[in-house]
Amino acid sequence: MLSITPIYVGLLAILFFWMSLRISLMRLKGYGDDDTKLEVLRLAVRAQGNAAEYIPLGLILLLVLELQGAPGEVVHLFGIALLAGRIGHFVGFSLVPHRFLRQVSIVLIYCVLCFGGFAVLYVALAS
Repeated sequence: MLSITPIYVGLLAILFFWMSLRISLMRLKGYGDDDTKLEVLRLAVRAQGNAAEYIPLGLILLLVLELQGAPGEVVHLFGIALLAGRIGHFVGFSLVPHRFLRQVSIVLIYCVLCFGGFAVLYVALAS
């Protein structure tokens, strides 16, 4: 039975829900009608879109690693990196625009994808 991946699925689903709700509330408040607020809405939409692009593959890697029997610490390491990367990117992109935070966050995501991919391949080819 899976015990680690569902934690990150739940946390990332809540994060994605919050991002989506934030965009809906911005639209209800007329952010799309006001040019000065349009950029804030655009950044929020882009942050959510970026999350939608990276979260699924990251979670698939976590799931496969856990199903392959990777040590719990390894699965948690990838899960924490994925979650921290997504939160950092969201904060650095749309809440408090900060280039360094975005850069660190995307490096975390790239590490999850790259090293997670290699780890899955390693276990698959070694067995």
